[in-house]
Amino acid sequence: MTRPDKPFGTTVAPQALRQAWVAVAAGLPLAAGGAFGLASHGGAEHAAVAALLAACMVLPAGVLVLRGFQRLAYPHARLGMCNIVTLMRGAVIAALAGLLAVPDALAVLGYPLAALAALVLALDGVDGWAARRAGLASHFGARLDVETDVAFALVMAALAVALDKVGPWFLLLGLLRPIFLLGGLVWPWLHGPLAPSQRRRFVAGLQMGGQVCLLLPVLSGALAQGLGLAILTVVLASFLYDIRSLHAQAERQP
Repeated sequence: MTRPDKPFGTTVAPQALRQAWVAVAAGLPLAAGGAFGLASHGGAEHAAVAALLAACMVLPAGVLVLRGFQRLAYPHARLGMCNIVTLMRGAVIAALAGLLAVPDALAVLGYPLAALAALVLALDGVDGWAARRAGLASHFGARLDVETDVAFALVMAALAVALDKVGPWFLLLGLLRPIFLLGGLVWPWLHGPLAPSQRRRFVAGLQMGGQVCLLLPVLSGALAQGLGLAILTVVLASFLYDIRSLHAQAERQP
């Protein structure tokens, strides 16, 4: 059995905190170096700008991760490979985001770009498995995984728009969760608990897999537009279903 999370405010293990700091710090050169290398391979004249953009994304994200690590009272004595994989996945996502500063390099990268995005997607299934196998599951790890997926969705959407595969409307795909969270400030019932759902997992996998496919050079024109619209429609329908469930749940409560 995995250990339950500690109450909020409980001090985390010093070893786990040190490991978290090291992992977050390692993400900065990984993201900046990755963006610089990809931009250079794509023939960008100002590859350093891509590296700078990636670094600017990693720094605030790292601060949020370390803050959440302590606020959510990570309950285990070590960080674990599961969370390290998630953090490194986030660094690669930041490297991909850095390429938005050099859009001309995106088309040149072509299939290698799609392959790297596919690798990030494949690693999404590794962290959860590793956490369960090592007995290191935690609320922090689950939240980190979800927010990393949100970042992946937004960056993939932005890359698809930059490649002219879809229109700016596709960015809504990566903004749905932030909008959902902001809506909770107006309607607190949106922050109610949702039971685990295979439908939600299936839609998330379909969404991210479809976004990776959009980066393939072979997809363009009406085919890419149609795929993007189909992905957005399915994800939006899933969000509306959950919102309806939360509303019904709130009405049943006194």
